[in-house]
Amino acid sequence: MIKVLLVDDEYLALQYLENIIDWQYYGFELVGVTTNPEQAFSIYKRYRPELVISDVRMPGKSGLELVNAIREYGGNTHILFLSAYKSFDYVTQAIRLGIDDYLLKSDLEEESFLKKILNLKEVIHKEKAKDQYTISSILEEIFQKDQPEERYKKILSENAYIRLHKKYYFLLLNQKVIPRFLEKYISREEMPIASYEYEFKDICQRYGEPANIQVAAIFPVNEREYLAVLDMNPGMVSQKEIRDNLFYYARKVFQEMNQKDTFHLYFCDQKMSVRQFGSFYEENKGQLSQGFMKKEAQLLELRDQGKLTTDSNEPKSVTSEEIIKMIRGEKKSEIKQCIQTIRKSIEDEDFFSYFWYVKHILEAVSAFEGSLSGEKSWRSFSMVEGSNNYDLKDPSGVTAFIEFKIHEIWLMLREKEKTPYSEVILKAMSYIQANYDNPEMTAASVADSVGISNSWLSTKFKEEVRIGVSDFINNIRIEQAKQMFAEKDYMVYEVSEQTGFTSSQYFSRIFKEYTGMTPNQYRRKITGAGEKNETEE
Repeated sequence: MIKVLLVDDEYLALQYLENIIDWQYYGFELVGVTTNPEQAFSIYKRYRPELVISDVRMPGKSGLELVNAIREYGGNTHILFLSAYKSFDYVTQAIRLGIDDYLLKSDLEEESFLKKILNLKEVIHKEKAKDQYTISSILEEIFQKDQPEERYKKILSENAYIRLHKKYYFLLLNQKVIPRFLEKYISREEMPIASYEYEFKDICQRYGEPANIQVAAIFPVNEREYLAVLDMNPGMVSQKEIRDNLFYYARKVFQEMNQKDTFHLYFCDQKMSVRQFGSFYEENKGQLSQGFMKKEAQLLELRDQGKLTTDSNEPKSVTSEEIIKMIRGEKKSEIKQCIQTIRKSIEDEDFFSYFWYVKHILEAVSAFEGSLSGEKSWRSFSMVEGSNNYDLKDPSGVTAFIEFKIHEIWLMLREKEKTPYSEVILKAMSYIQANYDNPEMTAASVADSVGISNSWLSTKFKEEVRIGVSDFINNIRIEQAKQMFAEKDYMVYEVSEQTGFTSSQYFSRIFKEYTGMTPNQYRRKITGAGEKNETEE
């Protein structure tokens, strides 16, 4: 996939550019869609897109200044400029910056635009092909695909070929992110995991010389792990000297990387070839799961697990079916015991017990999605709703989220047992249902419509419905918006206007807060057009 960044200070123009073609279908990944040039540069530094499509004239940093900043940063990305103005001065400046093309917005239409970016895609692929057989990429192929070294003998010099068989030392960078097993139950649409390959490579190379270390290769193992293949300069003989030097180097890299994000860094001082390390990694990568249990980023040794003593005691057997019965029966003491077991596993850094209980509880809680609705609050139970308030990269944050969801289920189940709403609350609800499309409707105007004070309605509404008036209004509007997207291919701004939001930006923020997805992501999901990783303004 070719990574693409879209930049235009006009929101409607940006939205048109985002939807002019099916980017993912044609092999492109939108890593950023922004109206802010300063944010665009931050996105560029984080994701290093191969193609930037930008407006020329923008407030603050212009398109020309943005590209100049990219070039100074060392980016040789391809640039496609868009402009509403025919300006020879802009064109000449753009040429000096090495842009690929300059298009007028008035001439922008699907067929010609698609042809243009597909040509650029071909150019980018050819450039990548030129660098395919570097030592770094060959070592990556040996590690990832277990390719035989002999395959490259004819295309490499004798000295280069010898390097494929050399024995190296290794650093493995592990980004602390939401673990994969949670994604099945809490499928939030997020920005793609940021790439830190360039930063990791820069830092490793910068500290290499002082530590008498040469970087043979750095490449991604997957979207959250990066491997550095290291060669120690001649002169160090004793294993203690080598280990001390490698640890010093690893500590410097660890400290520098953790100024940018949260990472565990594993070092391996067992000297082996890249092929041997590939097998070693597969046999011992279970240690990386333990990193999720660490409260803080740590510098750790990746060791042969065959030499480690492990606790063979399995956690108490518990199934999702049993937990569903606990939840439905509101067995608070039994649920509390499960939560205490999870907390104990966090304290002991026991990933196996933690994973066992969390997985089965999430399985049970997710069973209520689509089958449970509050009869009075008119809310449907959703695993995603509220998840943004919890740090799911932290095991304690996941535990707190689970407790929140179980209590939310209990509240909805209890709604069936409560007496009907009072007459004044029913009138307020009816008024909201009839006027949700009025952008001037507020909690105060609802109170005025039923002839009571705003403070009294707020107290009474929360007491009976269990959510605030404003939240109830937003619930109704978002449900109507979802219905509109399901019925017809509306533009985001059209749905925003017809559901009473004051702006499409505010609508998008509230929509994502309630559904876990942006409006465009939700629309693509229900129409089956596929998912995209993107930043949406």
